[in-house]
Amino acid sequence: MDKDFLKQLNILYVEDDELIKKELNDTLKLFFKDILLASDGEEAIELFNANQKNIDLILSDINMPKKDGIALLHEIRKIDKIVPFIFTTAFTNHEYLIDSIKYGVNDYFVKPLDIKELLGKIETLSRKSKKQKKIDHYQNMINEYLDTINKVAFVFVFDKNKKITYVNEFYTELSKLDVDDVLDNEFNYIYHKDIPSEIINKQWEDLNNNKRWSGNLKFMTKDDTAFYSNCTIIPVLNENGNKFISINFITTKEENNRRNFKKKVLYNFNETKKIYRKAQEKIDSLTKELEHYKGFEKKESEFEKVKNQNNEYINNINNLENKLKDIRNRQELFTKNVNLKMKEISESTDSMKEQMIKADKKVIYLRREIKVREHYIEKIQKELQIKKQKVSDLEDVLNHRESQLYNDKNKTKK
Repeated sequence: MDKDFLKQLNILYVEDDELIKKELNDTLKLFFKDILLASDGEEAIELFNANQKNIDLILSDINMPKKDGIALLHEIRKIDKIVPFIFTTAFTNHEYLIDSIKYGVNDYFVKPLDIKELLGKIETLSRKSKKQKKIDHYQNMINEYLDTINKVAFVFVFDKNKKITYVNEFYTELSKLDVDDVLDNEFNYIYHKDIPSEIINKQWEDLNNNKRWSGNLKFMTKDDTAFYSNCTIIPVLNENGNKFISINFITTKEENNRRNFKKKVLYNFNETKKIYRKAQEKIDSLTKELEHYKGFEKKESEFEKVKNQNNEYINNINNLENKLKDIRNRQELFTKNVNLKMKEISESTDSMKEQMIKADKKVIYLRREIKVREHYIEKIQKELQIKKQKVSDLEDVLNHRESQLYNDKNKTKK
């Protein structure tokens, strides 16, 4: 299954059962570009007429109100012989199947559907349909080209046996010969007798080797009047073998003028048709594109509303940015002042550190001095203690001596 190919397809899906339609639509949307939905045959016809160029396949139920699937198929085939048409049905009814085959249904599936098988069939039918549309398109172009050629050049066709099988009206008018006078004769029968056999033989040799032959040839009319052409003979292979198409533009002055005038008219006509076709395709394309812009005014109004809201948001953002800028400026100023204060504190701290170091040194010095002095005081105190003891001892000695003296004195008096 080629998913990329399926994604290019648009499907018209017709089903009156809303539940079945929703379930299958949800699945189909995963595989296809677009799904157009209809609930009955009448609605489907309206959608097909409005979107014919874009619809690649129709998938339809049979039993529906208003207009059933068979009637829908009949109407579609009046409009389009090629678009693939698949029936889905809950049961097989022989009368329905016979009618559907009669009106050109491509296939049918019995519900419940096998999705994989359905997708495979849609891909096969769509490829075949697209190929046929291309063939028809090129065939129409060829027919238009041949129609143009038939009006400005004389054409004859001969087969592998050299027998002429076709001459156009332009030749019969020019040569004044009837068609029956020419058919079944060898191709050189309409050449002028002055043409050497060597040229005719070389011409036939090239054509048998599937080579295109081009050159100037001389022809004659019924009354033996000569006329000339710029001739191109093209070998074409068909189911019956080779055939050869000879396209001749006459080269007499009068006929050239007539041919050029016709060519100019036909060219202008064909160019006008091309321009009209392209214009119509452009109109169809623009019409389809316009469908995507339905409700644009409403969306434009909503867009304006959103735009105004965005402007309000932008203004709010600008105000917030200004406030943020002011806060940043104040923060920078505050940071600057704090840095200055920190610098002052740092410098003051450094000074205090120096002073503390000096004070610590001084304290250490004073502690040493105190210890020295404490030792000295302790030493003096010890000396004082010793001296105090000596004084006390001396006082005891003096007191003893005084006591002795007093006693001695009393003894003397007695």
